[in-house]
Amino acid sequence: MRLERVFTHRVIRLLQVTVPVLVVVLVTIPAWNYYGRRVQRGGSSRIATKLPRGVSVRSDGFSYSRTEGGRTKFTVHAKQSLGYEDDKYVLQDVDVLVYGATERDPTRNIRGKNCAFDQATNDFTCNGNIEVQLDEKTTVHTEMLIYNDHEGIVTAPQPATLEQNGTVGRANRFEYAMNTGLLKLIGNVNIQTPDHAEIQTGTALFQQKENWTTMSGEVSFKSKNGWIRGSTGRADLEPGTYKPKMINVEGNVTAESQSSTTNESWKLRAAWLEAILSPDGTAERVKTRGNVDIEKMGGEKNQRISGAEIDTTLKDGKVDTLEARQNARMVLGSDQTLESSEIWTNATGSVRTTDSSLLKVGDSTIEGKDFVIENGENVFIFNTVRRATLKKEGGQESSSNQTRARFDSHSNTLQELVQTGDFYFRTSEYEGRAQTGRFDEGGTVITLEGSPVVNDSEKQLQAAQIRVNQKDNSFVAIKNVSTLMKNPNQRVLVKAARAEGGADSMFYTGSVQLWREDTYIKAERLKAKGQGEQNLTVHAEAAPGGKVESYIQNIRATSDTLDYDDSSGVMKYLGHVEAKKQDMILETPDLTANFRDGNVTEIVASGGVVVTRVDQRGTGERAVYDAATDVVTLTGKNAQVRDKEHGLVQGSTLVMKNKGQTMSVTGGNGERTVTKHPVKNDKK
Repeated sequence: MRLERVFTHRVIRLLQVTVPVLVVVLVTIPAWNYYGRRVQRGGSSRIATKLPRGVSVRSDGFSYSRTEGGRTKFTVHAKQSLGYEDDKYVLQDVDVLVYGATERDPTRNIRGKNCAFDQATNDFTCNGNIEVQLDEKTTVHTEMLIYNDHEGIVTAPQPATLEQNGTVGRANRFEYAMNTGLLKLIGNVNIQTPDHAEIQTGTALFQQKENWTTMSGEVSFKSKNGWIRGSTGRADLEPGTYKPKMINVEGNVTAESQSSTTNESWKLRAAWLEAILSPDGTAERVKTRGNVDIEKMGGEKNQRISGAEIDTTLKDGKVDTLEARQNARMVLGSDQTLESSEIWTNATGSVRTTDSSLLKVGDSTIEGKDFVIENGENVFIFNTVRRATLKKEGGQESSSNQTRARFDSHSNTLQELVQTGDFYFRTSEYEGRAQTGRFDEGGTVITLEGSPVVNDSEKQLQAAQIRVNQKDNSFVAIKNVSTLMKNPNQRVLVKAARAEGGADSMFYTGSVQLWREDTYIKAERLKAKGQGEQNLTVHAEAAPGGKVESYIQNIRATSDTLDYDDSSGVMKYLGHVEAKKQDMILETPDLTANFRDGNVTEIVASGGVVVTRVDQRGTGERAVYDAATDVVTLTGKNAQVRDKEHGLVQGSTLVMKNKGQTMSVTGGNGERTVTKHPVKNDKK
């Protein structure tokens, strides 16, 4: 937020122009009145003896001077003296010269059509085309002037106009108290400057001795670019120069301003406004109170800040810092709002908050304390070192002890979010904890580090690092990966160096181990589906030169690959298979085991088989084990079984029964069967 364009600055610039003009008016008028009073109080030996009451004599060339202490205070000249009525001299075409109290003070000149002068009281009453020349630049016009010497009050009961260097001031009437130095401009006070600035108010007071001026009865400051309105106004002035050092406007203060170079405009509302000015007239501090609202419209961004109190400091005539307090709210741009008990910002766009704060950017909301924001032209950067919670539409939520976020200033898209320290997150599919969480790609990709744990409806995942992609509900976990399926009837635990997958399947690599009740698989790579259900499917592969180790359905085996399918009830081992079930060992390149209800029903080995049971060893092209009968059938050319007890049996089909204790042999296709028995030597 570029504060050099904040409306408060433009308000003060307007006040700087208009208030000094008002001060000039208020200062020069009492000066004239002061000397006018002294003219009235003077006396001269040149006045003839008073005529009797009721006698009127008309004469030309009337002059009268009042001296005091050997010094002439004022001189009255009139073209004609119309006589003496009611103890007053009636004069026409009057010209009064008021001499300064010191040699440095200028001589003032008062001209009027008709004046009545009471020598006994030194009171004046003038009527008709009155002109007061305060100095060579300042003139006052009115139609009636009254001076009461006893009260020390000068009154113009009819409209008066002041002109100075193109500035014109008007009021219905004015009063000036010589003893207290208080001047009143009363009724439709209006002051206009050559640059089209204008002040309007009902009543204006100027206290010359105490150096202040006030305005009441609705106050309006106008310029060609804007206006300010309020119920009352006040300015404290520098002694001697009467330059304003403090300006105050209060009572339903409103203002508007329009840029002269752009289409930007500003609005302000407050109950009270105060500005502190430097000796050169530049605003240094501005205070606003009471439901303050400052709004900038037009340009690239509509910006707004509000609060019960807003204070501004200025440097070289430009806003340097701005602080809003008590229910502070700031609109930083389109769909960007900040709320806090206190908001501070400066000319470079830095923003800070104190205590509880709430930031909304697009579909993201951050709630916490003590925010720090850098609001650039293209990038919106957020930081806090206090615990904060970020929520996004769609149910995403995350919190941590420290938060750093980056948004696109134009689209309000969350580009990056890093949260550290007791990080917790939740989405529609996942929830988890870690030391650090990082959100990328608009907040859809979450990377967790520092003992992360991620849960979904089916599993719990642990690793050194976990990356969750919410676009497709997939994830990648690396280093010391552990996956625990939550199905209480089928708890599955998988450990690996790396895991990736989604809701339907998982792919593990690097020293993979899988446990499920009495099932165990160890491999280099393992792909699993339906891990938390009854229809688990697994494909496992060994590393080059290694073996897949497994224990499934009471079959302990090693192989190059393993495929397991719960739904079809099939286990398939390929490549250098060695399988052991109870007392039977099968060696083959290809082995398939069928099972049902948790029990093996059949084992089929092909591609060259070696079967070992107790002391028997059989070979053949194919072997079939029937669990129901506990029978192994070997087939193939020259299938054979050898043991110590029976010797060698060879044929196309060999049936091994009763765990190898009995055997039958069958020849086929004209093949011969061969039986070789060992010869026992009983000789001693």
